Order: sequence, then C-alpha cells, then structure tokens
Amino acid sequence: METQIKWSYFQFRKSFDYPVYLRFRQDELTPKFSHLFKELGFHELDEKESKKISLERPQTRILTVQFASTRLNQQLIGTDLLDKYGPESLSIQLGTPVYTYRKVGMMAMPNRKPLWDLALCSEISQTDQMVGVRIILVRFLTLALAEQGVLSYWGTTRDDKVVVMKQAQSFGESVFIDWNKKVIFSNGGEMKLNSHLKILRKDKDYFIPGHMSREEIISFLSVSTCLLSFQGITPSMKKSIYELSVLASGSYAVSESSVNL
Repeated sequence: METQIKWSYFQFRKSFDYPVYLRFRQDELTPKFSHLFKELGFHELDEKESKKISLERPQTRILTVQFASTRLNQQLIGTDLLDKYGPESLSIQLGTPVYTYRKVGMMAMPNRKPLWDLALCSEISQTDQMVGVRIILVRFLTLALAEQGVLSYWGTTRDDKVVVMKQAQSFGESVFIDWNKKVIFSNGGEMKLNSHLKILRKDKDYFIPGHMSREEIISFLSVSTCLLSFQGITPSMKKSIYELSVLASGSYAVSESSVNL
C-alpha cells in the first residue's frame, strides 16, 4: 500500500496576509530548509490553517517543493558548457515559463495560475547550492508579489537605509519593499517605510560620493529588481517605484578601496 505524502505549509509574512505559500514534503524537510524559510520570512502553518488556504484569491500562489526525479536530476546537473552564461535561465516549455538554476533546481511558473512547482536536485549539500535555493525562492516571491506592486532588490537594510547590491555580493540576501503596506522586509525582519528612506547603491565601485536625482532613482529601481520575467516589471511595480521616488533619497556608496588610495 502506497504511503500518503504529508505536506508542511509555510506562508510568507503571515501577519501581513500575503497569499503566498510554500508546500514542502514533510519527509524531505530538514533543519537547513526550515532555517532558510524562516530567514526569508515564511511562517509554518498548522493543519487547520493550511486547510483554510483559498485558491479562489486571484493573488494566491502555492509553490510545491520536492526533490527531482532521477531523469530531471540528470538534466539539472547537465553539462558545464553553459556555465559562462551564469547558472540562471528562463525558458518556455509547453507554453509555461520555466526558471532553472543549474545544479540546484527547476521551477514551473504557469501564468495567472495558483499552483507552481519547484524540483530540487537530490543532493543539496554545498553552501553555494543553498545560496542557489535562496535565490530561487526570492525569484518566486518576487514574481508572486509583482502584481501587488511589491518591489525586491538584492541587498540588505542598515539603520534606515536600503543597501542595494549585485546578486553575487548579496549571496542571495534580498530586501522587499511594499509601498501600499508601508513596510520593508529583510533577513533582519521588518521596518516601517517612512518619509526619509535612503537608498544606498553598492552595486559597483564608486570612487566619488554623490546623490541621485529622482530620475536616476526611478531608472535604477526599475532595472535593478529581482524580477526575472519575459514581461518585465508590472504596472503595479512601476506605480510603486514612481511613488517611492517622491520620498526616497539615493546615494552612491564609496568603494572601500578608493578610501585607501
């Protein structure tokens, strides 16, 4: 008799009522995954709460996470010939957008449908693979929240600043900004989005300190999000960026190497 699969459900920032969830097989859930989910702001639901998840809400997204089959695992490991283009790719398979992070996982993201799937490599043990899992989940959250106008950037928060970096600098750490709910989320928790938000660019070396104009802030925030999509940023995201640019100030972080010149 086949054993019934039991699932653990996690909700993103539960107290803010985002209808965005992870569904993970209980027999595959290890402490390293539980720790990562908690860092990203996922809260585990009990059985009663998980049964209340509504698929009728248009913004509901549930990502089912399982380990890949032997055949798919071989495909994920694949050849190293494409490494020069980076580990991430986006393609269309049977009409469905599919995101792949080589040697880590593959995620199917059907347009305007609530149920998505993520297949992970059977062997997730190395640090860079766990960084890859984090990046995949940030990509999932970014796309799942895009229609709600939530913005995300690689980086962190420091005091009252949002520090924006390149993905490689951040090791997959990210910041989510919800203009409508006036809140900012990071690995460190949450902080209120106030009228003197500072954005610090640390995405490349700057040798002279300077401030960004509003037009520069709009341009930078538009092209630097964590969203990976064929359609680009949504109208809701554009609106949030425009509103955010009114109150935010932007500046360039001076390279530490330039200080010692």
